[in-house]
Amino acid sequence: MRKSKLGLIAGGPPCTAYRIDPPKGLTVRDGQLDDLTGIIRIVNSKNNRLSFGWVQKVVLADAVKHQREEGEKSQHRLRVVTDSTGRIVAFLRAYHRNDGTTTLHEIGVAEDMQSRGIGTYLIMELIHASQKRGMLKIGLKTPVGMRSNNYYPSFGFKQVGTFNGRKRVLNCYELEL
Repeated sequence: MRKSKLGLIAGGPPCTAYRIDPPKGLTVRDGQLDDLTGIIRIVNSKNNRLSFGWVQKVVLADAVKHQREEGEKSQHRLRVVTDSTGRIVAFLRAYHRNDGTTTLHEIGVAEDMQSRGIGTYLIMELIHASQKRGMLKIGLKTPVGMRSNNYYPSFGFKQVGTFNGRKRVLNCYELEL
Protein backbone atom coordinates (compact mmCIF):
# COMPACT_ATOMS: atom_id res chain seq x y z
CA MET A 1 0.00 0.00 0.00
CA ARG A 2 1.06 3.59 -0.54
CA LYS A 3 -0.20 6.98 0.55
CA SER A 4 -2.31 9.12 -1.76
CA LYS A 5 -3.80 12.56 -1.19
CA LEU A 6 -7.39 12.32 -2.38
CA GLY A 7 -9.28 15.36 -1.09
CA LEU A 8 -11.24 16.48 1.93
CA ILE A 9 -14.37 18.22 2.98
CA ALA A 10 -14.16 22.00 2.62
CA GLY A 11 -12.38 23.38 5.67
CA GLY A 12 -11.63 19.90 7.05
CA PRO A 13 -8.26 18.46 7.97
CA PRO A 14 -5.85 17.21 5.30
CA CYS A 15 -6.40 13.59 4.46
CA THR A 16 -4.24 10.77 3.26
CA ALA A 17 -5.84 7.57 2.09
CA TYR A 18 -4.14 4.21 1.97
CA ARG A 19 -4.93 2.19 -1.10
CA ILE A 20 -3.76 -0.58 -3.30
CA ASP A 21 -1.63 0.33 -6.28
CA PRO A 22 -3.42 0.80 -9.61
CA PRO A 23 -3.45 -2.12 -12.03
CA LYS A 24 -0.01 -2.69 -13.60
CA GLY A 25 0.96 -0.36 -16.43
CA LEU A 26 -1.80 2.16 -15.67
CA THR A 27 -1.70 5.63 -14.13
CA VAL A 28 -4.47 7.19 -12.05
CA ARG A 29 -4.77 10.95 -11.69
CA ASP A 30 -7.23 13.83 -11.44
CA GLY A 31 -9.02 14.60 -14.68
CA GLN A 32 -8.04 17.51 -16.91
CA LEU A 33 -9.87 19.36 -19.67
CA ASP A 34 -7.80 17.51 -22.28
CA ASP A 35 -9.25 14.23 -20.96
CA LEU A 36 -12.89 15.00 -21.75
CA THR A 37 -12.79 13.64 -25.31
CA GLY A 38 -11.42 10.32 -24.03
CA ILE A 39 -14.07 10.16 -21.32
CA ILE A 40 -16.87 10.86 -23.81
CA ARG A 41 -15.42 8.14 -26.07
CA ILE A 42 -15.84 5.63 -23.22
CA VAL A 43 -19.38 6.84 -22.48
CA ASN A 44 -20.43 6.59 -26.14
CA SER A 45 -18.90 3.17 -26.85
CA LYS A 46 -21.28 0.47 -28.02
CA ASN A 47 -21.60 -1.53 -24.79
CA ASN A 48 -21.45 1.47 -22.43
CA ARG A 49 -23.94 3.78 -24.15
CA LEU A 50 -27.07 2.12 -22.78
CA SER A 51 -25.92 2.24 -19.16
CA PHE A 52 -24.80 5.87 -19.21
CA GLY A 53 -27.63 7.63 -20.95
CA TRP A 54 -26.39 11.17 -21.51
CA VAL A 55 -23.24 12.66 -19.94
CA GLN A 56 -22.75 16.35 -20.68
CA LYS A 57 -19.24 17.52 -21.46
CA VAL A 58 -19.95 20.82 -19.68
CA VAL A 59 -20.64 18.92 -16.42
CA LEU A 60 -17.32 17.10 -16.70
CA ALA A 61 -15.55 20.39 -17.48
CA ASP A 62 -17.14 21.99 -14.40
CA ALA A 63 -15.83 19.16 -12.20
CA VAL A 64 -12.33 19.64 -13.63
CA LYS A 65 -12.49 23.40 -13.08
CA HIS A 66 -13.56 23.12 -9.44
CA GLN A 67 -11.10 20.35 -8.70
CA ARG A 68 -8.23 22.33 -10.21
CA GLU A 69 -9.13 25.63 -8.52
CA GLU A 70 -9.98 24.22 -5.09
CA GLY A 71 -7.37 21.46 -4.92
CA GLU A 72 -7.74 18.94 -2.12
CA LYS A 73 -10.66 20.86 -0.62
CA SER A 74 -12.77 20.43 -3.75
CA GLN A 75 -15.97 18.48 -3.32
CA HIS A 76 -15.75 17.47 -6.99
CA ARG A 77 -13.79 14.38 -8.00
CA LEU A 78 -12.99 13.39 -11.55
CA ARG A 79 -10.41 10.64 -11.67
CA VAL A 80 -9.03 9.14 -14.87
CA VAL A 81 -6.97 6.06 -15.61
CA THR A 82 -4.51 6.16 -18.51
CA ASP A 83 -2.50 3.44 -20.18
CA SER A 84 1.18 3.69 -21.14
CA THR A 85 0.29 5.61 -24.33
CA GLY A 86 -1.73 8.23 -22.42
CA ARG A 87 -5.11 6.93 -23.64
CA ILE A 88 -7.96 7.36 -21.17
CA VAL A 89 -9.10 3.83 -20.33
CA ALA A 90 -11.39 4.57 -17.37
CA PHE A 91 -12.87 7.40 -15.34
CA LEU A 92 -14.94 8.10 -12.25
CA ARG A 93 -16.89 11.25 -11.34
CA ALA A 94 -18.19 11.79 -7.82
CA TYR A 95 -19.25 14.63 -5.56
CA HIS A 96 -18.74 14.91 -1.80
CA ARG A 97 -21.93 16.60 -0.56
CA ASN A 98 -22.20 18.76 2.55
CA ASP A 99 -24.73 16.35 4.09
CA GLY A 100 -22.07 13.64 4.47
CA THR A 101 -22.97 11.66 1.35
CA THR A 102 -20.59 11.06 -1.53
CA THR A 103 -22.57 10.67 -4.74
CA LEU A 104 -21.05 8.48 -7.44
CA HIS A 105 -22.27 9.99 -10.70
CA GLU A 106 -20.42 7.94 -13.32
CA ILE A 107 -17.80 5.26 -13.60
CA GLY A 108 -16.74 3.81 -16.91
CA VAL A 109 -14.07 1.56 -18.35
CA ALA A 110 -13.15 1.26 -22.02
CA GLU A 111 -14.61 -1.92 -23.50
CA ASP A 112 -11.20 -3.42 -24.31
CA MET A 113 -10.01 -2.84 -20.73
CA GLN A 114 -12.97 -4.26 -18.80
CA SER A 115 -12.59 -7.17 -16.35
CA ARG A 116 -9.03 -6.16 -15.38
CA GLY A 117 -9.79 -4.67 -11.96
CA ILE A 118 -9.74 -1.04 -13.08
CA GLY A 119 -13.32 -0.26 -12.02
CA THR A 120 -12.76 -2.08 -8.75
CA TYR A 121 -9.67 0.01 -8.12
CA LEU A 122 -11.59 3.26 -8.76
CA ILE A 123 -14.44 2.21 -6.45
CA MET A 124 -12.01 1.25 -3.69
CA GLU A 125 -10.17 4.54 -4.10
CA LEU A 126 -13.49 6.41 -3.79
CA ILE A 127 -14.46 4.45 -0.68
CA HIS A 128 -11.13 5.20 1.01
CA ALA A 129 -11.22 8.88 -0.01
CA SER A 130 -14.77 9.24 1.31
CA GLN A 131 -13.85 7.60 4.62
CA LYS A 132 -10.85 9.90 5.06
CA ARG A 133 -13.07 12.93 4.41
CA GLY A 134 -15.41 11.79 7.16
CA MET A 135 -18.29 11.09 4.79
CA LEU A 136 -21.12 8.94 6.17
CA LYS A 137 -22.12 7.05 3.04
CA ILE A 138 -21.76 6.71 -0.71
CA GLY A 139 -24.89 6.75 -2.84
CA LEU A 140 -25.49 5.93 -6.50
CA LYS A 141 -28.25 5.10 -8.96
CA THR A 142 -28.08 2.58 -11.78
CA PRO A 143 -30.70 1.55 -14.34
CA VAL A 144 -32.82 -1.49 -13.51
CA GLY A 145 -31.81 -4.52 -15.55
CA MET A 146 -28.17 -3.50 -16.08
CA ARG A 147 -25.32 -5.80 -15.04
CA SER A 148 -24.03 -3.04 -12.73
CA ASN A 149 -26.82 -4.08 -10.33
CA ASN A 150 -24.75 -7.19 -9.59
CA TYR A 151 -21.48 -5.22 -9.33
CA TYR A 152 -22.07 -2.71 -6.54
CA PRO A 153 -23.32 -5.20 -3.89
CA SER A 154 -19.92 -6.93 -4.09
CA PHE A 155 -18.49 -3.80 -2.39
CA GLY A 156 -21.17 -3.81 0.31
CA PHE A 157 -23.64 -1.43 -1.37
CA LYS A 158 -27.25 -2.17 -0.41
CA GLN A 159 -30.25 -1.40 -2.58
CA VAL A 160 -32.36 1.14 -0.68
CA GLY A 161 -35.10 1.75 -3.21
CA THR A 162 -35.95 2.70 -6.76
CA PHE A 163 -36.34 6.03 -8.48
CA ASN A 164 -38.37 6.90 -11.57
CA GLY A 165 -35.87 8.70 -13.77
CA ARG A 166 -36.78 10.77 -16.82
CA LYS A 167 -36.56 7.78 -19.17
CA ARG A 168 -36.13 4.68 -17.02
CA VAL A 169 -36.38 3.25 -13.53
CA LEU A 170 -33.20 3.38 -11.46
CA ASN A 171 -32.12 1.27 -8.50
CA CYS A 172 -30.73 3.32 -5.63
CA TYR A 173 -27.76 1.93 -3.70
CA GLU A 174 -25.97 3.11 -0.57
CA LEU A 175 -22.80 2.07 1.20
CA GLU A 176 -22.61 3.05 4.86
CA LEU A 177 -19.06 4.11 5.74
